[in-house]
Amino acid sequence: MAVGNPSTPPTAPMASPGAAGSPGAAAPDTPAAPAAHGGPAPEAEGLPVLGNIVDFRKDILDAMHRGWQARGDLVRYRLGPVVVHGVSSPELAGEVLTDSGTYGKLGPDNPLRLILGEGLLTSDDHESWMRNRRMMQPIYSKQALSGMFRAMADATADQLAHMERSHPPGAEVDLHGEMMRVTLDIVSRCMFSTDVSRTRDKLSPEAVDVAVNYAFDRLQNPFSPPTGWPTPRNRRFQQVMDGLDGMMYGIIEERRAAGPPEGGANDLLDMLLAARDADTGEGMSDRELRDEIITTFAAGHETTAVTLTWAFYLLSRHREVLRRAQEEVDRELSDALPTVEDLARMPYLLQIFEEALRMYPSAPIVPRLTLKDTVLGGHHVPEGSRVLVNLFNIHRHERHWADPERFDPDHFAAANKKGRYRFAYMPFGAGPHLCIGKHFALMEAHLLLAALIRRYEFRHVPSHRVVNHATITLRPKYGMTMTLHERRRAPRPAATTAG
Repeated sequence: MAVGNPSTPPTAPMASPGAAGSPGAAAPDTPAAPAAHGGPAPEAEGLPVLGNIVDFRKDILDAMHRGWQARGDLVRYRLGPVVVHGVSSPELAGEVLTDSGTYGKLGPDNPLRLILGEGLLTSDDHESWMRNRRMMQPIYSKQALSGMFRAMADATADQLAHMERSHPPGAEVDLHGEMMRVTLDIVSRCMFSTDVSRTRDKLSPEAVDVAVNYAFDRLQNPFSPPTGWPTPRNRRFQQVMDGLDGMMYGIIEERRAAGPPEGGANDLLDMLLAARDADTGEGMSDRELRDEIITTFAAGHETTAVTLTWAFYLLSRHREVLRRAQEEVDRELSDALPTVEDLARMPYLLQIFEEALRMYPSAPIVPRLTLKDTVLGGHHVPEGSRVLVNLFNIHRHERHWADPERFDPDHFAAANKKGRYRFAYMPFGAGPHLCIGKHFALMEAHLLLAALIRRYEFRHVPSHRVVNHATITLRPKYGMTMTLHERRRAPRPAATTAG
């Protein structure tokens, strides 16, 4: 779906059936009354046998957006023999994401497991998931993550130095590539206490693309060939994963052999190695560590990078918002990189990131598997069907958002967040599976926005085509070409150089 102007979409969603109040009015924290049980959910138009596979593979967000317009908040799709229910309202999404006894994570056939294994994001074993979640929760607390801020700041300083060396004022730059670069550096330093040079070969953007696109294609195409068949694509994917696994297990082996560091943990891997089950005193196995490390890379790398890319694109098209952000940064920052205390004094920057996450949720579709026959929104949903919670639609639902297609960071001003239905905005998920890395991502993004807005102004090149490309994440299909304009010189704190 092409995005010429985010404030004027190609098609505007109609208010869902049963919408209360006037269009655009925020709803109180009460769900809409469900319709009486009336059999199967409305079905989207599709092809014989294939159903909606072709539309989903072409543009899943556009296909589900059209289904939402035509059929309402709950729509049944067919992907060959697989039945999929699309959920586009906060009320129904709340039911799905909080009732883990009825809606579970995808099972062993979840293609994401080919990459992430059975970490927190993909495990469908509630007992083992709960064990690891409890072990890891203290690691990702706000207090613990504040100790990672120095590593984030060093990577940010190196990114500013890299951009100064590589891009003269006025030069065109693929901002998405630059955001992928710096977020990978940040997560590498926070996880392993090393800069991106240690992980660049195995976790390059090209390798990430191979893995992510492979998993997403399998998720929406039940006719994909078995992974064991020696097709060129299967072989390329396995080559990427072999390299990634070799790197991860090698780092884990080195760190175990070195033993606990003097003075306590230095990075996230140290903390994971030291984590113990409160009941048994046992730590994680190498396989569990590998899965959680990969999951952390996914949560702390690409998801943040793509949202920052969309944020700078939106800022380039909304000059009044950009000016307000620049005024806040110029008022609060001295000649040094931001501190944690500085970030607390710049709430509007965080609102910009939150609004970008609303309009372009980094993980726009949350899949679930129906574990038993149930009723959702007044319609029968059979056991074994997949449910796709569509955050792209939910974040634009007219019952909950005033002028939902307009980029307006004041949607997240403190006064405007009061009374908002809690499932109207959930870029980090909801319920018991709320993303454990939420605070990491927000701190990282807040810092990068402050440092980059202080130093540069990015202007979108009008001839560059911006198109949504939804895989596991929501990327700009052709990158994001922008010109770089220096506002004032950035500070030069002591930091390692990442090339």
